[in-house]
Amino acid sequence: MMGVVRPMGFVVLLPLLLVPQATAQQVAPTAEPAPLARGYRTRTLAGGWGHSWLHGWPGYGKAVSDIQYVGFYPQMGWFVTNWLELYGEGTAHVYYRPHAAILGGVVGIGGRHYFLRDRPWTPYYMLGGGMVWTSLEVPEVDRIWNFQVVWGVGIKRITRRGPALMLEFRNHHISNAGTRGENLGVNAAMVVAGVHWVLR
Repeated sequence: MMGVVRPMGFVVLLPLLLVPQATAQQVAPTAEPAPLARGYRTRTLAGGWGHSWLHGWPGYGKAVSDIQYVGFYPQMGWFVTNWLELYGEGTAHVYYRPHAAILGGVVGIGGRHYFLRDRPWTPYYMLGGGMVWTSLEVPEVDRIWNFQVVWGVGIKRITRRGPALMLEFRNHHISNAGTRGENLGVNAAMVVAGVHWVLR
């Protein structure tokens, strides 16, 4: 009889022993990844509108042409620290004033420094540079191949998954670095908006 009671007692006690473990598994919080951190990658699809202005780059405020365009900017980035993202960007402009023209090139290296990276909306400033080709014919542009420099400030929505919004104000500068002509260069104030992904 004692041999029968012991197995039956074990069967009765087993569920009671497993209940605390199951409860602990349910209560234990799931570790969430940091919103932004070293090693993360980014992808961005953005577009914008630009208009020439007399500011944006010291010594290059002599441009007088009325230049307007729309732009498209696909980007790929990598976080090298928790706060700093290095990125590359394709540059495509379609000018409609003063005449129809195009511009294409790359921002070979750019950087964004983020603030308040643990918040839903994260502000940043950015700086980048590269090369462009353009068919734009204005007094400020002396050759078809030029350098470009972009800088500005922006804000991004940071989500755990899926795409999120970004909004940016930037200055877009093109000139030939004094390699031909008077080299007045063009500065344009730009508003850029798009969606981005953080790949963790």
